[in-house]
Amino acid sequence: MRVLTLAFFYVFTLGATSGTMSGAAVEKYIQKKLKRNDKILRINEKNLGDSGLTVLAQSPWVRSITTLVLYKVHISDEGIRALSKSPNLKNLQALYLEHNLITDKGVEIISNSETFSNLKTLNLYHNQITDTGAKAIAGSDTLTQLTELNLNYNLIKGPGAIELTRSKKLRQLHNIQLAYNPIEESGKKAWKRFQLMEWFKDLHRNNRLNQVGEALIGDFGVMVLLDFPFVSELETLDLNNNGLTDEAVIALSQSKRLNSLVSLNLSQNNITDAGAQALGRSQNLERLTTLNLNFNRIGDEGARAIAESSRLANLESLKLGQNKIGTEGARALHESENLKNLTHPIFGFY
Repeated sequence: MRVLTLAFFYVFTLGATSGTMSGAAVEKYIQKKLKRNDKILRINEKNLGDSGLTVLAQSPWVRSITTLVLYKVHISDEGIRALSKSPNLKNLQALYLEHNLITDKGVEIISNSETFSNLKTLNLYHNQITDTGAKAIAGSDTLTQLTELNLNYNLIKGPGAIELTRSKKLRQLHNIQLAYNPIEESGKKAWKRFQLMEWFKDLHRNNRLNQVGEALIGDFGVMVLLDFPFVSELETLDLNNNGLTDEAVIALSQSKRLNSLVSLNLSQNNITDAGAQALGRSQNLERLTTLNLNFNRIGDEGARAIAESSRLANLESLKLGQNKIGTEGARALHESENLKNLTHPIFGFY
């Protein structure tokens, strides 16, 4: 008897939770949710379904909302189509569609609907979206106000990610989330470049670009930084302990955008003679008065290249401690005809 009772209980419970909300129930629920705040409608883990979403889209109660959250409500592309045709969602600025059954078709509907032309936030976390959907967003003439886009936990492999990060249509977009997608290396690189560039923009807006080295950016980050339009404003660049190799140092040395630098800190990296030689040959770092190369892997050849460089003649401070410089390199530095402006002759190498 107990087994039958339990079986009946589970069947009853499943039946109660699996049924889609009816039209009247949806209207009543919307009214209740909007009583406290008529700007935000949040529906979490209800079996709204496409039919329930159609009721919501046509309801006059949603005319005031600016944020719509539909989390785990069992909606698919057909529900999105109904939403896109709503005459009542013209004020919508944020749309959260997490954990649903939306595919590229639904994304294309969103991307082409004037209903969503004022969206600033679009969250499509954990759906079934591929590169096709990502490309639809990237090329949208409707979603031009987007500032934030969440596509975490979808099926994007790379081309869509690349188009999103390079989109000429989404000029306001500064936050793209693509975690937990099967993205190939080229897509990851494009996404990382986008993130770094947005971070550089934020630093510049807050007059903190000279603090760029406080986070590890590595060789790739240096390459992106050199493409940043406002890098030419830098007078001080501290890239201490940033995982840099000669590749980054050569790029820094060759960049015409760094000719305003007076101080460059490259200590605690993986710079060898090749990097030191590039610094010595640089025609763009002639204003440097401070150069810190402590704790690298520079040997005699690198030391000689710096000693013989007329380009670095304005140096007042040169640090080469904890490298691989021997007697020959030390002698070249000591006898240099170019390093005459050093405040403290360097031969403690600190």
